[in-house]
Amino acid sequence: MVAATLSPNEDQTFNALFRWVTKVLDLPYDTEQVIKGFQNLTATPTGSYVVISPGIMQRQDFGRRYYDPDNEQAVQQAHLTYSYQVDCYGAAGPTWASVLAGAWRSMWGVDNMLPPLFTPLYADAPQQLNIVNSEGQFEQRFMIRLFGQVNQDIGLPQDFFDQIHLDSITVADQLP
Repeated sequence: MVAATLSPNEDQTFNALFRWVTKVLDLPYDTEQVIKGFQNLTATPTGSYVVISPGIMQRQDFGRRYYDPDNEQAVQQAHLTYSYQVDCYGAAGPTWASVLAGAWRSMWGVDNMLPPLFTPLYADAPQQLNIVNSEGQFEQRFMIRLFGQVNQDIGLPQDFFDQIHLDSITVADQLP
């Protein structure tokens, strides 16, 4: 039996958003100025940087079901609204947050989401939420939430048959 599958998964969705953010901010793809939030044993970068944290998924509808006999799966498509929290730190933080929120709400934002796994829907306005670091110093932080649509295919094991053998009997002939 085939195992259940999910496409796109969280890593693929995050990588699409990561690439988009680096493109908007004109940073190289291998930059350390954009990082994923909630990682253990990971130091934050110095200077201006962005932390992208996965947020909440909300179902938009019940999706649709189709069958994939070649892979022995019944596939349930889920249409989801997914939010990411994007925190911009440092001297460039206010500018980066405003640029990211504005670009997300534009057709440019939709056209430049490659691969197109995550479709931009809307974004919150930037909010200044300064933090106090471990040295007791204030650090500038601007937070936005980016909302997008993800269409996930959930492949579930399904048995199929390619031929059937039927024997028919007349019940009246079987009675005494």
